[in-house]
Amino acid sequence: MQVMELGLDSLDLSYGRLRVADRRREAQLMASMEEQDQQDAISVVAADDGRWLVVDGHKRVRALRRLRRDVVKAVVLAMSPAEALAAAYRADSGPGRSAIEEGWLVYELHRVGKWDLGKTAAAIGRSKSWASRRLGLVEGLPDAVLEGVRSGKLGAWSAMKHLLPLARANAAACERLAGKLVEASLSSRQIALVCGHFTKSGAPVRERILGDPARFLKALEALGNGLADPALSEAEDRALKQLELVGNVALGLTRGLPQALGYDVGEVARAKLWSAWERVRKRLALLDETMAALKTAQAKKREERYAQSGNTDGRLDPAQAGTRQPQDSEGLEDRAQRGAGGDCQRPSGGPAAPRPASPVGAVC
Repeated sequence: MQVMELGLDSLDLSYGRLRVADRRREAQLMASMEEQDQQDAISVVAADDGRWLVVDGHKRVRALRRLRRDVVKAVVLAMSPAEALAAAYRADSGPGRSAIEEGWLVYELHRVGKWDLGKTAAAIGRSKSWASRRLGLVEGLPDAVLEGVRSGKLGAWSAMKHLLPLARANAAACERLAGKLVEASLSSRQIALVCGHFTKSGAPVRERILGDPARFLKALEALGNGLADPALSEAEDRALKQLELVGNVALGLTRGLPQALGYDVGEVARAKLWSAWERVRKRLALLDETMAALKTAQAKKREERYAQSGNTDGRLDPAQAGTRQPQDSEGLEDRAQRGAGGDCQRPSGGPAAPRPASPVGAVC
């Protein structure tokens, strides 16, 4: 093999699509070449159009161009481009290629070069089953994912671990999500969080993620600090927190009122506390009426939906009935009677235990 100098403008970098761009490594390489010049020759083969097709050394070529050099040291291989690609893979002594890069190589030799899979595997020193798995990997990922990996904006490991399962379930959604992840330039940990929530969430949350993954992550972080739930809208999250607050306050009063309204409480305090309770009871009754009306409206809408789908009696289908949770039919009164921690429950399997008279018995 003879080392010769070739003009950078005579090179064909088409095979650069088979490798992932690594800006950090390329910056280090450029700094080294600026100080010590080019140390290792690139590998090329003669192309049909009279140019030189680069088989190995694309990062060195890009570094030389950034340094405004005109020539590159190259080894000309006397073999076909496909054979040269296989030889370069076998001789690669670098940090190794990612599984996606190996998949691109198998695709190039098998699909583009028309080699059968057995010959492809043998040429790169791998088994046929290995080559088949690598081929399935790149053919299973949408173009947006592969392009994100190729540009270095999306990690190969993240693509395989988190986006490939999603692509197999819903390729269109995976492609949309990949485009947003590339735009947001997220870390591997952040991509794992986004993909995990995207996979297990319903359509409304998925649309919020697709709208702005970075904003969703901020909402997720806020949730960890006790703030907004990213799975809910602002109004839904506010209503949830208010209901939880009402429940917690009611539980605290259930435990504290017996002491505050004991037999030795003064008349002024007693009158004020009972007057406050009457106001609370009216507001709770209004809240209960509102929840009951909402529940009735939702039930009516479900019945209309079932009727439109051909289930004229409005009842749940057997398959749908099996997914309904017991708490779906539980009202506020049932929950109030159950209480938090069982404060107002009767022991099962026996008569109710006698309770001491209390002026605040109506609270429980």
